[in-house]
Amino acid sequence: MRKEFVGYTLSQLKGMLRDSFVNELGTFTTSLDLKYTTTQKKSWGDCYDYLKTEFKHITKYDESILLFEYCLPFTNYRRPDVIMLFEGTVLVLEFKRKDNSLTQDVDQLRGYLNFLRRYHDETQKMGLDVKGALILTTSTDNLVQHCDGYTLVKGNGLIHLIEELLLRRCLDEGRSLTWANSAYEPSKNILKATYSMFKSNDLSMIKNISEHELRNILKVLYEITVEKHNKKRLVFLTGVPGAGKTLALLHTLYKLNQEGFNAVFLTGNGPLEKVLSYLLTNASTGAEGDSLIKGVLAYKKAYFDRYNKQPFTNAKFLATIFFDEAQRAWDEEKMGALYGMSEPELILKVQDAAFDKRGYTNVVASIGFGQSIYKGEENEFETWVRVIEKEEYSDWEIYAPATLKNKLSHLSNVTYVDDLHLDTTIRSNFINTTPFIEAVLAADINVAREENRKLREQGYFIHIVDNLESAKSYLEAHARETGDKFYGLISSSNIRLMDHQTYLGNARMMQQTDSQEVIGKWYFKDSSKLDAVATEFVCQGLELNIPLLYFGGDFLMENGNWVVRPTKKYEDKDRTVRNIYRVLLSRGRLGLFIYIPKNTRFEETKNFFQSIGVNMS
Repeated sequence: MRKEFVGYTLSQLKGMLRDSFVNELGTFTTSLDLKYTTTQKKSWGDCYDYLKTEFKHITKYDESILLFEYCLPFTNYRRPDVIMLFEGTVLVLEFKRKDNSLTQDVDQLRGYLNFLRRYHDETQKMGLDVKGALILTTSTDNLVQHCDGYTLVKGNGLIHLIEELLLRRCLDEGRSLTWANSAYEPSKNILKATYSMFKSNDLSMIKNISEHELRNILKVLYEITVEKHNKKRLVFLTGVPGAGKTLALLHTLYKLNQEGFNAVFLTGNGPLEKVLSYLLTNASTGAEGDSLIKGVLAYKKAYFDRYNKQPFTNAKFLATIFFDEAQRAWDEEKMGALYGMSEPELILKVQDAAFDKRGYTNVVASIGFGQSIYKGEENEFETWVRVIEKEEYSDWEIYAPATLKNKLSHLSNVTYVDDLHLDTTIRSNFINTTPFIEAVLAADINVAREENRKLREQGYFIHIVDNLESAKSYLEAHARETGDKFYGLISSSNIRLMDHQTYLGNARMMQQTDSQEVIGKWYFKDSSKLDAVATEFVCQGLELNIPLLYFGGDFLMENGNWVVRPTKKYEDKDRTVRNIYRVLLSRGRLGLFIYIPKNTRFEETKNFFQSIGVNMS
């Protein structure tokens, strides 16, 4: 049973000790693997005091159920403070221990209200109106003020608001629990608007290839997943960096949902999730990118009971999962004892439960080799192999490209489909940069020189710069001539602080934890300012027309070989740092600038690139 809230009737709350209430909310928060502060405890106590005082002499609402810290479904535990359920209305109460509200307080409340209206299945099914109140508990004004889309209550006034809204009858316990255990379900209007935006808009940063050019893989994915086939199907899609794996998944995702099949796109790449959501959101049309694009963490929280190590029994499971960059799935060690299994196994367990409920299920996993840059991801595809080797998953039909035969040949339930491998990059307008990158990483001068020559002939350029101003001048001139401002700074996250200050100045190091707005705007508008640096964690899975790659001190040429000196610890530092540069070197769609500062430490690295025909600019 999904129970991600603390619920009491108002009568129970009135008879409860303050410390008991605060401690129970603390215990609940801890059960979610979240921490809480002394300030949070004070806020809970403040909420308790306010409600007890407000309803002290009112008994007609005693049997109403109050949901505290209700976890909105399929989110990373976004939680309104209190929800009250009435016949026809959901009332969301957000408490603030202050006299005056801030813009972020209002935005937070509006976000909860919008979610319940647009994504909460039971709210839609029951036809409930959603209202919200921002309650400032320390104010002595005692007034109720109706604002744009919410009500501001300063001090006492909640009872007045409830009566003003004519909220006389509480939702009974049975329907309240049904509502509380709701599934995530985007409204049809949102899905329609977002699909329309994906199909009709340019979206050049993620959609630099037409549906026609991906027709073979799209046809295969559609035919495998579209029907209710009474089977469990696991599909592996592989390809070189920039081959269009993400785009193929997105095309199929929106097509299936447009035809009424229930599917979501999952990624463990937080920045990719944020950029896709940002680019596919348009307030004027109602398109919301995050309606079908979700992080793996949110999926785990929504569908898997960590304590019983089984899927929730009452969940409304998804029919189809498109898991992008599935080579990054966590192994059992990274998942930890609380889960007791790897991410691939958890996903198959959940989708097993989906099969039991729906009669069919699909998991489509895109795999990019040599791109694992996080601890716990080093095993790449082997983590999946260890799971599908188990007898309990032998009833899954597996579809894979022939390139995976060497890893799957011992399994009898695999069908090989050549079109499931994309062997040509689209990131550079169909110019395949992979042989060049692999030759560079292998320090093979002859092959790298020849591959660089081929790239130049096809119009893909690579230059070295030894100072930031030279790069800026070139890129600004390029922008003036072409109108193309889609360039920006990228770097390994292992850059030393002193090097950052010396060679990148005040450019901010972006984090994968930055907001959707910050990361999305950087890609969409601000990258050309060169005042922020995207690390491998931020730019993996995305591209710029012309990246300016700071080639820092963690990967340097010494005596004819690459030497790795990361500032962080890795289980296999050589492999991981090479993967980092494999990601960074493949971010360019039109070309690449390699920034190697003037310093004797970097001299041999600069000489290596010049020896393979990469010239100073």
